[in-house]
Amino acid sequence: MAIKDTFALQLRRDACTQCGICADSCPFGAIQFNEYPEVDPYSCRLCGTCVQACPAEAWDMQEAVSPVAQPAVSVKGIWVLAETEGDELAPVTRELLGKATELGGKLGQMPEVVLAGNKLQRFVPELESYGACRIHLLESEKLEAFVEENYAEVVAQLVRELQPEILLVGATPKGRGLSARLAALLQTGLTADCTQLDIDADTLLLHQIRPAFGGNLMATITTPNHRPQMASVRPGIMKALQPDCAKKAEVIAHDLSLFVPDGRVRLLSEMEETIGGESLSDSKVIVGIGRGVKKHETVAQIRQWAERIGAVVAGSRAAVEAGLIDAKMQIGQTGHTVSPDVYIAIGISGQIQHTAGITGAKKIIAINPDAAAPIFNVADYGWVMSAEEAIVQLMQGDK
Repeated sequence: MAIKDTFALQLRRDACTQCGICADSCPFGAIQFNEYPEVDPYSCRLCGTCVQACPAEAWDMQEAVSPVAQPAVSVKGIWVLAETEGDELAPVTRELLGKATELGGKLGQMPEVVLAGNKLQRFVPELESYGACRIHLLESEKLEAFVEENYAEVVAQLVRELQPEILLVGATPKGRGLSARLAALLQTGLTADCTQLDIDADTLLLHQIRPAFGGNLMATITTPNHRPQMASVRPGIMKALQPDCAKKAEVIAHDLSLFVPDGRVRLLSEMEETIGGESLSDSKVIVGIGRGVKKHETVAQIRQWAERIGAVVAGSRAAVEAGLIDAKMQIGQTGHTVSPDVYIAIGISGQIQHTAGITGAKKIIAINPDAAAPIFNVADYGWVMSAEEAIVQLMQGDK
């Protein structure tokens, strides 16, 4: 019998309306839409997003047998799983430390950081300055390269030993897979792609808040019986603290001499890929293009204008599917979440799947020929005009 036939997630074709919402909502691209949606069991993380999004309730997910509930009395600590990008901390780590500090104030617990890899001491001063009170170093030459299986195993072992109350992970390309694997190893719950976190005043449980049903409502999820309470958080949502170089943290280097890497997985080579321009997480001005931009020539003009004003060009899922924008520059529910000073939406209709990714923008400028487009409902300024007409005027006005 094929693995698809025994997979925990199954489609009831008699109920499916072939609307395609499940494929659009899947954060891992695990659902392909042919005549009916089909799930790739090797890509699916069983996060349940498609089950929540399906208006016809056509997806069924079998629940695993629940492990014995872990008592909450012995657990403590709010942990952030740090992520690095080359020789720098990923911005989401600083953001999560800010939120962990806020949550810790409500629980009377201190924020702690787990950092796995090799040659990690150089990251300690920055982690201290952004609020870490205790830093757990999982340092080994065996972790020089990021292999999800190896990182998950060493982090899971530390969590089992010290039993933190909460574990926060960035919902980045690395963090999404790693957090899902960790939750499975630890047999605890995970709420993926959270946009808000809070502590319930009565139960002291972590409120894990994320968009559901295509962004039409916000779901609040709790993990009452198992620890740690795990959430992955979209980058660009939380606010980092102002760095304080005078802060010091307790640094604990854990012994990994007995760790044996997963022999099934080897990293053969790595290649750095450059997209061009600044990263979306650091950009102050972002120009987003959508389905309304029809031609590659128009995209080229938009890029020229964006370079003049110091902006980065990104786009909606429709622009990515049309081959106008690299998939790594996609903004929205299945892409990046950004919080620039100015977001300029050109030819973007403004469906919730896209606007969920720009809620942190300080100012939104919309350019669209359809005066009734939903993007104008969230925009601070609007220009009813086609992308082709607008870019001509923008290029002339910039001279």
